[in-house]
Amino acid sequence: MRHSHYFQWLSLPLLSVAVTQQLYAQPNESLPTVELEPVVITIDKSGMALANRITQMPHTTKVIYEEQIQEQATGSRQLADVMAQLIPSLGVSSGTTSNFGQTMHGRQVQFLLNGVPLTGSRDISRQLNSINPNQVARIEVLSGATSIYGSGATGGLINIVTKSDLEEEQFETRIGVHGSKLSSEGIGYQVGQSVAGVSENGNVLARLDVDYRTTGGAFDANGKRIAPEPAQTDKQDSKSLSVNTNVDWQLDDKQNINLALTHYNDKQDTDYAPDYGNRLAVLFGEKPSLNAIKGLSLSEQPKTTKSTFNINYHHDDLWGNTINTNAYYRREKGRFYPFVAPFSIAKALPILQSMNLPSATLDDYTKALQARAYGVLQSESKADVLGARLALQRKFDLAQKPVLLSYGIDYEQEKNRQGATGYDLTTFMQSNGLAFKDTGNRYTYGPDTTLKTYGIFANANVALTDDLKISAGVRHQIIDSKTDGFVPPSESLLADLLNQNKVPYQAGTVNSGKVKHHKTLFNLGANYQLTPNHSIFANFGQGYSLPDLQRVLRDVGTGFAVNSDNVEPISVNSYDVGWVGTFGDSHAKLTAFYNTSDKVTQFLKDYSVVVADTDERIYGAEFELNHKINDSWTMGGSIAYTRGQYKDASGQYRELGAFRISPTKATAFAQYTTPNEHKLRLQLLAIDGTQRAYKDSLIAKTNQNVRKTPEARISGYVVADLLGEIKLPKGQLNFGIYNLTNKKYKSVFSQAAKVTYGELSSLSAQGRSYGISYTLNY
Repeated sequence: MRHSHYFQWLSLPLLSVAVTQQLYAQPNESLPTVELEPVVITIDKSGMALANRITQMPHTTKVIYEEQIQEQATGSRQLADVMAQLIPSLGVSSGTTSNFGQTMHGRQVQFLLNGVPLTGSRDISRQLNSINPNQVARIEVLSGATSIYGSGATGGLINIVTKSDLEEEQFETRIGVHGSKLSSEGIGYQVGQSVAGVSENGNVLARLDVDYRTTGGAFDANGKRIAPEPAQTDKQDSKSLSVNTNVDWQLDDKQNINLALTHYNDKQDTDYAPDYGNRLAVLFGEKPSLNAIKGLSLSEQPKTTKSTFNINYHHDDLWGNTINTNAYYRREKGRFYPFVAPFSIAKALPILQSMNLPSATLDDYTKALQARAYGVLQSESKADVLGARLALQRKFDLAQKPVLLSYGIDYEQEKNRQGATGYDLTTFMQSNGLAFKDTGNRYTYGPDTTLKTYGIFANANVALTDDLKISAGVRHQIIDSKTDGFVPPSESLLADLLNQNKVPYQAGTVNSGKVKHHKTLFNLGANYQLTPNHSIFANFGQGYSLPDLQRVLRDVGTGFAVNSDNVEPISVNSYDVGWVGTFGDSHAKLTAFYNTSDKVTQFLKDYSVVVADTDERIYGAEFELNHKINDSWTMGGSIAYTRGQYKDASGQYRELGAFRISPTKATAFAQYTTPNEHKLRLQLLAIDGTQRAYKDSLIAKTNQNVRKTPEARISGYVVADLLGEIKLPKGQLNFGIYNLTNKKYKSVFSQAAKVTYGELSSLSAQGRSYGISYTLNY
């Protein structure tokens, strides 16, 4: 058996702190209880994920457990789908490879895997779709701005903890099939194996999980194959391998070392492409058919590779402190689908005019160049991240009041590179977008960047009375970034086009630069226990992060100076209040939030991204209810309402779009559990339609600072799922029928992408799909 001291069993009635913490359980919707009990918190390989929290209060947390994840993730479901169903404040899944637009409280989420930050400066938004759900033990959620992991968590923090906790030799085998059409084209399968063991003296435990999954084509409610998503890519016709390894070494009664390693790799291998129409008519305004066209010839198809390593050392009592040290490394690569986009030839016009060509010839020449001013590019992003943290905790009394002081330092270095492969335009045009021939040209997609973040923090939790607890903390953060000189892709493409036509042109550059900022951040919160079954809380926290430098700088003009004056961080102030209560067999939570920032990130019609220096505010409320009807039946649901606005050039507040602000989302479920623990669950997810952002985009005032952004009308929809679990004499059978009623709809992402990326991204969602899996432990 594992030594019990490895788990730091805590029952402190204090607020969450820097190295150990007290949470209150969110009721497990699949369990026959709704009692509000403390969660046992462990210092394990998750490092200081929730443990380092200094800006959040206990009741702004939520924990999703392994049983809930397994229940939701039968078939080809990704973590993005699972979380959207179970976390009220998180936006709905995009249905693609990306979780872009899946915000929390209208802002960016910092995702972590075993305490390793996954959300970096250059965020390609594949955190939730590059982790196999079968390998996840729990998901820990913190809502609201926090700077505890440096930059990136302006909307909250979600830590995904993979499986590790076994006390004896054990094996688990998993098999399953899934699909949306009962044919070889639409079926996928998955196989997985877990092995766990313990050393002879019981001090060393090890676990290995390996899962392999194939995914077939996706079909809409009419049985029509869904075309590939060209902007963020999708999982159709792909194969993935996911590996999770954990080794825990108990050095003595007070010390332990934990190693965690994960690796994920997937790659698409499809014969289908989007339909650009006859002679690429879609590029010139024709409405696309949205058909999937067979005949794709593309050797380098979309892929994702991600590896993480984490080592954690814990000491129970070193000079009166509990100590946790953590070092980590992450390497990630993501390749996208080729994308065709026009570029401007305006800079070429003075050169052409200087050639003294006849007017008619000049016009013809200009038109010929404009007709070929399209780049066919496929981008690939690479990131290398390493970091370390030291956190200490000390308990003492101050004026006869128990105090838990937490303090520490952290450091992170992130290096990003994104480039693009150029494909021959003639080959692309002659094949109507089916064939891609590598030209050998390579393009920079923004500068190579190195971002270093330093932080020092302290937090004190004080129990003023048995019922009133307060928490206050401070963090000083330094962000130091360096960008290499580069040639913007629009310049490189223009130079290639002109040089091919014997017109001399030297591509302009953006020089290297350095940006350095620092800020002191504060947090303050209180929790009051009104009665044994009811409590209220209030909390204030701050977040601080640089915008995506690589993405923002990709489209700047040549000669742009990168320095601290024109590249500034975004500061967020976050406020939330709430109530948590239990009424007999019912448990409920109500939270209201409000956050502000001094800048707005805007996605423009020409695919560029800018940061506007203008105020932004986001507010909303969430309600969650779970009720145990009897020993067999439980039911519940949630609703999350969010509004977000920015000031336009005239100072009027205008609505933010669906990529930032999730439309009102509601969930509901009813679950029946037999005496033999067989389960059947019916659940709904509803999205409300909205036109507020679309209407405001038509009348918003603009200038050089606040630009015009395209926004979409969002149509609402309701989707039902039926999930089941059957306990067998040996093993367990899980099944799921998703989109039970075969509802025809488009996801929020597809509707919003239509006006940002183009009509080819406005794809129907998957129709009814099925999944069944069998798990055997032995």
